[in-house]
Amino acid sequence: MSWPGLAHAGPANSLPMDPAPRLAALWQAIAPRMAELPIYNPKLIVQTTDFRRHGTWTVGVAVTPWFMNVVAIPDDPAAVPLPGGSVAVALPGGEIEAIVSDLDGFGRIASASLFSPMDAFDDPAVTGVTALAALNTLFGIAEEPAPALDRRRLFFGRP
Repeated sequence: MSWPGLAHAGPANSLPMDPAPRLAALWQAIAPRMAELPIYNPKLIVQTTDFRRHGTWTVGVAVTPWFMNVVAIPDDPAAVPLPGGSVAVALPGGEIEAIVSDLDGFGRIASASLFSPMDAFDDPAVTGVTALAALNTLFGIAEEPAPALDRRRLFFGRP
């Protein structure tokens, strides 16, 4: 499922058909088979960010109880190496090296691990925020710092 509140950067990056729900459904279907493995974290759920366009790629972050990956979907699957190969995906915030695979029921993707296993996490809200922060960083979107609080702002809520 796509995590509520994870929004893309704006109309320039919007997609006519966000692949996030379809990918989340595929990993959700795999989850029961993974549940018996030691890398499975039962405190977590399958989540995805919204996906964004950049060049010939559609990119988002997927969270499962066993991994958090950047997922890049090529416009032309034939233009990337065969499954098992690696590909460089250049994004505004930097280049990632991703491993190409064919996801049953979906097609060709390239993914780069952010976290695996997921034992450092125990809250789906935290993994959702972490996934969105990672995606924003890859797209060169800086988090706005909170305004400094002075006495006037602290007591009266204004500058």
